[in-house]
Amino acid sequence: MKKMTRKQKIRWSIIGGIIALVLVIGIIVFQQMKPSKTSENKFQTVTLKKTDPLTFNGIVQATHTQDYYLDQTLGKISTINVEDGQEVAEGTTLLSYTNTEYETQAEEQSSNLDKLNLAVTNAQEMLAIAQDKQAKVQQQLNTAINNYNNTNENTEEGAAKKEQYKQEKDQYETALDSAKDAVVQARQGLESANVELNSANQSVDTVRNKVSSVVTSTSKGIAYVDQKGKNDATVPVVKVVSNEVTVEATASEYDYPQVKQDASVTIKPVTTNQEIAGTITHVNQLPDQASQTTGNATTTAASSISNYSFSVKPTETLHYGYNVQVVLPLDEIRIPKKAIRTTGDTEYVFVYRKGKVHEATIKTENQGSYVILKEGLKEGDKIISNPDKTLHDGQELAVD
Repeated sequence: MKKMTRKQKIRWSIIGGIIALVLVIGIIVFQQMKPSKTSENKFQTVTLKKTDPLTFNGIVQATHTQDYYLDQTLGKISTINVEDGQEVAEGTTLLSYTNTEYETQAEEQSSNLDKLNLAVTNAQEMLAIAQDKQAKVQQQLNTAINNYNNTNENTEEGAAKKEQYKQEKDQYETALDSAKDAVVQARQGLESANVELNSANQSVDTVRNKVSSVVTSTSKGIAYVDQKGKNDATVPVVKVVSNEVTVEATASEYDYPQVKQDASVTIKPVTTNQEIAGTITHVNQLPDQASQTTGNATTTAASSISNYSFSVKPTETLHYGYNVQVVLPLDEIRIPKKAIRTTGDTEYVFVYRKGKVHEATIKTENQGSYVILKEGLKEGDKIISNPDKTLHDGQELAVD
């Protein structure tokens, strides 16, 4: 074979380079012109799962606490009848009072009571005297009437006697009327004296009852005593704390709709790894107070967030005052609003399975800031989170 010259080698190298370049350009053009079954990688998916539980801050408190302060209207505390830490029942005497002011009044009224007793005795004696006098006059009148009726006036001596007896009868009748009046007056005097005496006795009893008085517990629990309260009306002398505890927690207005009575929760003390089951026993319908939050410097009005308290009953004993977290599981699946397409009243999403998307009709519940799935999908389904008008049922798709 004839050996190529240098000029020929250069010529064939140039020709080869041109052919290679043409092949590369052709491949690129072919690839661009080739129809693709997959769309551009511009869609993202989200896997449906149940919403993370809500967590609230709470504190352990006694179910019932009753404070007993110095009541100066009862006088001074003479005795604290319970010891610090003592367990008490409902009706247990906690405090004994002595009122020196009422004690003085009782002594003064007792002296007056002696006078009234004497007045009653005198009235009884006056009535007895009046009744005796009436009885004597009545007897004298009866004798005069008998003499008058039994005297024969046919003789001059008889007529004189009869006239005498008539005068005696009239005299005794007048005396009897006066004696009866005296008895009535004496009886009225006695009744009046008895009324005053009874009233005074009741008054003395009332005052004496106020001299010494006691305060009893209205509930059962543990009594905590503070001796300072005996002389300081701002400090409870005795505090009765129930043995049962409750967790008092607070939810903001955003989470409030999820907090339901009788819902099961988990209580987690912040200082331990302990987890205790609990049940929501009460949800306050009225907000506790509004906490204001301000925006940037250009904001002219402050917005407020309402907080609502609720109570949780734990299944195990917790110490008073412990700070805890109340975890409320949510049995719901939330869907991104942008993932939902609508046709009339029908809502649907694109479910992604094995490289294709499929339309799935759903029912939802709008909660304002989020949407809850009610029907049509289940936990673990994967949907397109950012569909657009180019997406259609059955389309093959590559997603991030």
